[in-house]
Amino acid sequence: MSASADGTGRGPAAPPPESVEEALGRARRHARRAVAEALAAARALLDALSLALAGRPSDEQRVLGLVARGLDELGAALGSSAGEGSLLDTLAAALDAEIARWEERARSDRDARAVLRAWLGLREILWELGVGRRPTEGDAAGARRARPAPRSRRPVQRVEVEG
Repeated sequence: MSASADGTGRGPAAPPPESVEEALGRARRHARRAVAEALAAARALLDALSLALAGRPSDEQRVLGLVARGLDELGAALGSSAGEGSLLDTLAAALDAEIARWEERARSDRDARAVLRAWLGLREILWELGVGRRPTEGDAAGARRARPAPRSRRPVQRVEVEG
């Protein structure tokens, strides 16, 4: 790995960390950047899919353009707060902000409802995996719909479905 310009890497030019806290801080900054890069990769895949199916980038399509901008904004939120708080708290706050924005937009735009459902689904998946934060009274989405207290982990039930 090469050294980064701000000295947070562990390449030849970067000094070794002097404490556990410093090493964890570096790890947190790298993880935050990695998640932002993963969102950028998802955005690029969305463009590839759009180009393959419609011959146009996602920005030029109504619903895909909305999703693409949401991915861009989540990535920017993670990138702009590189030294603050935990990665999971930052991701949860950015996701809550996107959900609030899409809830407002969905009141007048039918296409925005599909994007809102996608963000809500992502939040539900993260909550089921134990990632994320409980909404507070001030959260737009949380004020209307509080999550139940965390449940004990139970094994997944498999149900045979005919059809």
